[in-house]
Amino acid sequence: MLQTFDMIIREVHIGLWFLVVGYYFLIFVMLLLFRWRKTRNPFSFAMAMFFLLLAIGRVFYFVGDFYADARSLPSTLTGIEPYLGSTAVWIQAGGFFQWMALAALSATAGFLIIGKRWAEIAFAIPAILIGILLVIAPGEITTIIVGLGGVAYALFIPFLFWYLSWVSGGVLRKSNFILGLGFLVLFAGRVIHSARFAMDMTGILLYGASGVLAPGLIVIGLILITAGNEWGAAQ
Repeated sequence: MLQTFDMIIREVHIGLWFLVVGYYFLIFVMLLLFRWRKTRNPFSFAMAMFFLLLAIGRVFYFVGDFYADARSLPSTLTGIEPYLGSTAVWIQAGGFFQWMALAALSATAGFLIIGKRWAEIAFAIPAILIGILLVIAPGEITTIIVGLGGVAYALFIPFLFWYLSWVSGGVLRKSNFILGLGFLVLFAGRVIHSARFAMDMTGILLYGASGVLAPGLIVIGLILITAGNEWGAAQ
C-alpha cells in the first residue's frame, strides 16, 4: 500500500527528533570526555549534564509523542490505537528530566554570576520544584505553572548569558553572546513543539510545518551553543 502524505510527514518528524536526540548525546560526550575531563571546569560538567538530561527527557517525549498519542497517527489510520498506553506517563517523565536539566544549568549560571553557593541553590530550586510537581500532581493548574515556568526560563537563561557577555570581554563576550542566542533559539523550538497541536487548526499542513520547524530550530540552537562553547574554550 502506498504511503499517504501525512504518513510521510510523520516519518519526517520522527527522523528530525532522532537527529535532535543524537545531537544532545553528541554534545554531552564532547563536553564530558573532551572538555571536562581535561579542564575539570564545573561549567563544562554542568553543561554536559544539561544535555544528557535533555536527551533522556526527549527520549520519553519521543515515545509519548509518536507511540502513545493517537493524535500523532496519520488521519488516514482512523480507529487504530497507538502502540503504548497513556501519553501522560511518558510526557511527565520527559518533563521531569527536562526540568532537572534546567535546574543544573540554572545552578551553574547563578554561581557564575554571583559566585556564592546560596545563589547556585536558589537558581536551581524553582526548576526542581516544577519538575517534581509535574510528576506528583499532574493537572490543569500544574500545566499552567509548567507553561509559565517554561516561558520564564526560556527568557531567563538567554539573558543570563547575555549578562555574562556584557560584564566580560574579548572572546568570552562573544562566546556568552552566542550561547545566549543559541539557548533562545533552542527554547523557541521547544515552545513551538509544545504548541504543535494547538497550531493544528487547518489540517495536516500546519501541523506538518510546526513538526519540522520545532526540531529544526532546536538543531540550529544546538549548533550555536556548540560554537559558543568552542569560542569559550579558546579563551
